[in-house]
Amino acid sequence: MGPLVLGADFEQLSKALTEHNVERDRLTLDGSGKVHVPAIGTQFVFSRERPMALVRIDVSDERLRFGSLDVIGKRVHEIVGLFKVPRRETLWCNVDHEDAKSTHPELKSSVEHSRELLSSGTIWLTRLGLGLTLRDGLVATVHLCDPADSPQHGSGPWTKEQQRLSEVRELPAISTTPRNQNRKPTLIGLIHLVLFGSLGALIWWAFQVQQKWDSAIEVSAVVVALDPPAPNPLPSNITVRFQDADGIERQKTLGYLQFMTTPKLDDEVQVRYLAEAPDEVLGPVAARDVGFARAFPIGIGIFAVYFILLLIVSGTVRHRLRSR
Repeated sequence: MGPLVLGADFEQLSKALTEHNVERDRLTLDGSGKVHVPAIGTQFVFSRERPMALVRIDVSDERLRFGSLDVIGKRVHEIVGLFKVPRRETLWCNVDHEDAKSTHPELKSSVEHSRELLSSGTIWLTRLGLGLTLRDGLVATVHLCDPADSPQHGSGPWTKEQQRLSEVRELPAISTTPRNQNRKPTLIGLIHLVLFGSLGALIWWAFQVQQKWDSAIEVSAVVVALDPPAPNPLPSNITVRFQDADGIERQKTLGYLQFMTTPKLDDEVQVRYLAEAPDEVLGPVAARDVGFARAFPIGIGIFAVYFILLLIVSGTVRHRLRSR
């Protein structure tokens, strides 16, 4: 956009946005004196007294840089250490500190308190007019104001304990840059969509298969062989012989689970076959459940791929967080 000068009025801001083709969807100055511009992940805060002037810029856009250094999503000690300011020139305080001067008493330093601040607090480098709002130890928003408008009252300065906690990463780094925050749900949503789409297609396919076998040709067949033969009461394979609709004699070996009861040699049984594939023969039990039986292992494979993809996405996100 080019430089924006603190103290500019609303018309100057609007003109700058227009000149640089920044999308300004219903750009208005609300009752709190704030203007939010989603296209650049920025909020402009104006003074409440007239003439209203720009007093603070809040930036959450991942494109923000300090020189060549990324800011959004970085661990806070990296940014605080970049400016090498004395600890006495740092202060934990809410963003809208003018509304909270009396509600931020000095608190004793403790690990628990430091973790609370690093989880969702705002650390100011008062001499620079720079504030950093955190989410789980990572910079989520950068605040820029005139150093004279930096807060004077808060919850104490940046401490060695907080530096240590940030450096050793004792805080869960759940937050990421806005792009990564959006990417993870997008990837997971896509994986869920593929899962439901695949299951829907599988169910439809199984339904079609079952319909085909429900209308298959049913004929009588004679058991001509058992393996192993009698007197074994449970043969693994049962060979049947039948004539198809064209009078051609055919023979097929089926598993014993395809029949309600195990037939004996020379028994007459019912089998089904497809008109377009007479060599594809099933017993009555198998024909009744063929759609489910064929879809089940495919469904197991779909769920296996689904969980593997979820693990890959989650592992990639955790790796990125650890690397920050």
